[in-house]
Amino acid sequence: MARRAGAGAAAAGLLVMAGWLSAGPAAGVSGGTPATQQGLEFAAQIMVGDNQRGCSGALVDPEFVITATSCLGAGTVPAGPPPAPVTVTVGRTDLASTGGHRLAVTRVVPHPSRDVVLLKLASPVPDVTPVAIDTTAPVAGETLRVAGFGRTATEWVPDRLHTAPLTVESVDAATLRLTAAADAPATVCMGDGGGPTLRPSGTSFRLVGLHLSSGQAGCLETPAEVTDNSTVETRLDDVADWVQQNVRGGNFVRLPASAGVLDTRSGIGAPAGARAGGSTTSFPVAGVGGVPAGVSAVLVDITAITGATGGYLTVFPEGTTRDPMLSMVNPAPNQIISNTAVVEVPASGKLSVFNSGNGEHIVIDVEGYYTTAPSTVGGGFVPVPYTRLVDTRSGLGGTAGVLNSGASRAFTLTGGVVPVGSSALMIDLIVTGATAQGWVGTVPAGGANRSVMDYVAGTTSHAVAVKLGSDGRATFTNNSGSPVHLVMTATGYWTSSATTGAGLRVRPAKRLLDTRDSGGAPLAANATVDVPLGLPQGSTALMNLTGINNTGGGFLRAWPAGGAEPEASLLNFPAANTGARSTMAAIRVGADGKVTIRNASNGTVHLIAEIQGWHAP
Repeated sequence: MARRAGAGAAAAGLLVMAGWLSAGPAAGVSGGTPATQQGLEFAAQIMVGDNQRGCSGALVDPEFVITATSCLGAGTVPAGPPPAPVTVTVGRTDLASTGGHRLAVTRVVPHPSRDVVLLKLASPVPDVTPVAIDTTAPVAGETLRVAGFGRTATEWVPDRLHTAPLTVESVDAATLRLTAAADAPATVCMGDGGGPTLRPSGTSFRLVGLHLSSGQAGCLETPAEVTDNSTVETRLDDVADWVQQNVRGGNFVRLPASAGVLDTRSGIGAPAGARAGGSTTSFPVAGVGGVPAGVSAVLVDITAITGATGGYLTVFPEGTTRDPMLSMVNPAPNQIISNTAVVEVPASGKLSVFNSGNGEHIVIDVEGYYTTAPSTVGGGFVPVPYTRLVDTRSGLGGTAGVLNSGASRAFTLTGGVVPVGSSALMIDLIVTGATAQGWVGTVPAGGANRSVMDYVAGTTSHAVAVKLGSDGRATFTNNSGSPVHLVMTATGYWTSSATTGAGLRVRPAKRLLDTRDSGGAPLAANATVDVPLGLPQGSTALMNLTGINNTGGGFLRAWPAGGAEPEASLLNFPAANTGARSTMAAIRVGADGKVTIRNASNGTVHLIAEIQGWHAP
């Protein structure tokens, strides 16, 4: 920013392209003052290429910065990877200080008609509050505050955010014009292009525009005869919905019945035959069983049918490098058992599955898919406090008594923490009291019976996505030779609207904790561990939890760090030396981006925690 007597903030070494600005390059705040850190941490400095072009912007979502499309270069910028490497620094107003985040941009989303672009960051920013976009248009005479990292009246590279108050002179359909007071002249300079125009709101700010062009009077190296210090801003109040639709992530569509996409016993999805240890099998999911092309991810039920060696299964996007640390199903020898996972779908529409055990068969069903934003179908996810809905041992939520072999029972699952009208429900499903292997199917009333869990003798548990009927009911069928009890705990639900709830943010699956690393000690009986996720507090992590080498039977609990511990269990594991167990779980993120996990057993257990995706707050 520049005052007439001295320019304000400008981005380092900005080369402004012809045509970006109507009355000279949009850029630094001349005549402004250095910003303090408090309340403006969302301001972003953007560098394009090898310091070829510098701009400013604002964090509007944990994963997205908004700026001017022209910041990226001349001409049309298509959606997808950036046309040149782009790096964003956010979370500090003094670029010479430590702290904050410096992140690469992986994808750009240009607005169809405005000089506005969203920059998707390589990882979320967990500790900076994004600035909200105000949906009320500015009015003439209103005082707003402009900010940017551009050059000043005296510095090419100030390395600090500068701000200044400007007054709205006029407002038209897509832009607004700002001017400074005669006794405190200021404007934006080179390097401020795409920076935020802010409306004070109590102790914080709301975003109303982005710097588009400037007269640049008072900016460093602007000729003295230039006296125009007006600034033209791109309005954002009427593009807030477009921003929200593009940053929210993918909506979830629960299929009416799970779709079989791989069965190595029969040759569905890939040639039939037991898989050799260490082999990888690829198979299509897009275009199969109601899963359309172009989805961002799928929620799959993965079943391992092992021989004498046991092993583990890992599903990952075809064409990507498998992370050798990851596992999703960990069966013992001669066991049929499943788990649920969220897996990103690549452009090919195919997934791959790695199996470590020799002579293993693999069955994979898609329970539902996640759209690519923006979307007009599906619903967003809403986490709920873990709430037990059904327990056939006590009669909670229905009739008491076992579910016999081949029997079905319908349960009403809405009306409490799950609102009437929800499209689907995520539950932690526990099958207990089984004396033989079997599987559970779940569908809305009248639907086709399809497996969502393969269980073993004793107790088995993992997350399941349940399609709800219009009456809020779902039918569960026990397909085995053994009577069983069912226990269901709600962990969240999907709305029936494409604009409510939170979309899925896909990310490469990553291991966050393995207590076995470097000879580490297992989690003691009743002990807890905090797992840092690198996600904003209040978001919901989709995690895979594995208990292994346990010395006693029990279960895990998980909750937001610093929050209240729930009574409900996750990951029920059997007695000592009976194999590893895994479950996917939706867990709210607490203080410092962490979740707390407790070993609720009378023995020790090694814990593995992995993240597969997340939902923003």
